[in-house]
Amino acid sequence: MKWVWLSACLFLTSVSAHAADFPDRAVRIIVPSSPGGISDVAARFVGQGLSALWKQPVVVENRPGGGGSIGTTAVSRAPADGYTLLATTNGEFALGPVINKSIAYDPTQDFTPIGLLTFNPIILVANTQTPYKSVQDVLDAAKKDPGHIGWASPGIGTWNHLAGEWFQNEAGIKLLHVPYRGGGPAGTAVAAGDVPLAVISISSGQNLIDAGKIRVLAAMTKDRVSFNPDWPTLADGGVKNVDATNWVGLFGPAGLDPAITKKIAADAQIVLNDPELNQKLAKLGVVPAKPKPEELATQIAEDRKVSERIAKQADMIIK
Repeated sequence: MKWVWLSACLFLTSVSAHAADFPDRAVRIIVPSSPGGISDVAARFVGQGLSALWKQPVVVENRPGGGGSIGTTAVSRAPADGYTLLATTNGEFALGPVINKSIAYDPTQDFTPIGLLTFNPIILVANTQTPYKSVQDVLDAAKKDPGHIGWASPGIGTWNHLAGEWFQNEAGIKLLHVPYRGGGPAGTAVAAGDVPLAVISISSGQNLIDAGKIRVLAAMTKDRVSFNPDWPTLADGGVKNVDATNWVGLFGPAGLDPAITKKIAADAQIVLNDPELNQKLAKLGVVPAKPKPEELATQIAEDRKVSERIAKQADMIIK
């Protein structure tokens, strides 16, 4: 019994020492989408801060494809040592597994939640040359011409896609979904007049809003966004019960040492507390989060419930 106790003490001491020394080499953050998206922006801002804090390189690697499954699956198969992390959204983690049963990873079994990094509120926007100046204008037009008014999203299976379907379900209307490859292209398509409406994150449309090329009809969140409280919510426009926000979370492979998990989360919080970083994020319409493993796990569970309900109602399931 004495040797068992001694072995256990030695094991715990080695784990603690390993966490205290972490990291002693470069850390890689895989983003399962193209450069410039919300996951990429969060990973690069936080990665730069962690690199300065740790005195070690933090390399962001984009691995798009498969609706986010390629990069996500790669992290699930990486060693659980903290040196390969994943920055991804509720689209990949809460919605993807619901609508696509062929996905090779299990969000609850194959990963260790580290913490939320950012919240990215979703907005409904219109080309400024359209007659749509309010949510009510869209509702009236859609009821007169159901299924023909186009709305752009960053792609099938994204949280923005779900937000658009959620809006239609609650409003009792039918629009025409036009998926693009990212929020930037979706916003640009609306600005160019290729499609009249879009459901995008603020960060994907802020420059176009500032340039007067697209008009914000509503924030698709429960409360008005702090960046521009003059923007109405969908509820202000008569469509209640929609609360759609993209988030970016940081994960490690399953089995990551709890001490390392807590260290990464605590250090990410130090980075996100930086006032200068907060100003940069605010200009993009991004809200810094408070990275805690348990809160990220809870957020995934809540969004999974929403995904299951809306995806079924909107027939988003990939057959």
